[in-house]
Amino acid sequence: MIRKVDNEALEPPITKQNPCRKCFNYRFSYRIPTLRDVLERDRRLLRAILAIVILLNAPIGRYILYPFVIFSTWIHELFHGLAALSVDGKIKWLNIYPDGSGLAYTAIPDGTFQRAWVAAAGYQGTAAVGGIMLMFRRTNNGVRAGVCGIGLAMLFTCIMFVRNAFGLAVLLLMGVLMSFAGFYLSPFWVGELYALLAATTCLNAITSIRVLFFVTESSVGGVNQSSDAMTMQDVTKIPYQVWALTWMVFAFWMTAMGVFIVLETKENTAGGEVSYSSGNNLVGSFQEDHLLATEMTRN
Repeated sequence: MIRKVDNEALEPPITKQNPCRKCFNYRFSYRIPTLRDVLERDRRLLRAILAIVILLNAPIGRYILYPFVIFSTWIHELFHGLAALSVDGKIKWLNIYPDGSGLAYTAIPDGTFQRAWVAAAGYQGTAAVGGIMLMFRRTNNGVRAGVCGIGLAMLFTCIMFVRNAFGLAVLLLMGVLMSFAGFYLSPFWVGELYALLAATTCLNAITSIRVLFFVTESSVGGVNQSSDAMTMQDVTKIPYQVWALTWMVFAFWMTAMGVFIVLETKENTAGGEVSYSSGNNLVGSFQEDHLLATEMTRN
């Protein structure tokens, strides 16, 4: 006896999917994550945020976070240097100081655009790096390559540009440790370190700009220097508060983009997060269920 099977009942349910693109072996998605998504798939980032909150309120927390402050300062000064190179200038030296400040001494062609480009690059570069790092937080190879790349870049800048004793000592040590961690640590611990680096970079990109609203000049390495926002005012005649606010908005925007735009591998097993199954497997499974149901009705 053959019974009529309701094909509509066997059709797979239609679900709404978030926009997603694929690039090589990475899945590129962008959406506003739900609370469930954050709890299930961003445990790595949540642990990093929790660690930062605890350390900021602990008596010794600032000492533990000190290397991450140095890291953010290094990025800031490095982007001043890279901006100078991009306009046919050069980096004479790049120094990092014990109080967490830094100074990039560059030589650039005379011109309004060149001065503005180099002055604006520090804060915007730090914010961009933090946001981009967040985008790769769910990958395995991405976080390992990121940590290794940071370590090797630190060592390279020590050879090429850093000239003060403290800067050389701390960046050489951090570069070696980062490189070692990237190559030899387990995927879990590399991911934890990477997430902490990304989160602290985004935080420092936002909080460091607050000073620009109140301080127009400070002593860096024993030399009085105008703030980057004040330099922009001198060049563009636009008040420095406007530039500070613009950079802060950009820092918030890059952090938001880092949270909402995510690159992840199809099988992401790091940090206890979910893995993916391809759509073809789901279709094949449905077809097998359909054939099985048809055979059962014929019997």
